[in-house]
Amino acid sequence: MNLRARPIIFAIAVLIAFWLIWSRLRFVVWVNANFWQILLIFGVIALVLFLAIDHLLNRER
Repeated sequence: MNLRARPIIFAIAVLIAFWLIWSRLRFVVWVNANFWQILLIFGVIALVLFLAIDHLLNRER
């Protein structure tokens, strides 16, 4: 994969992570976490999705 596609894949992974968290918010009324913990969870989900998509698209390596 070329280097220009990596930011696009990362943006898609961030959007998917945001959608996954946002779709579950109707079930969560109170979250006992501060802003940095929620940001860390969001970042980890986005990173895992990015690595999974990158691995699926780069099977020749």
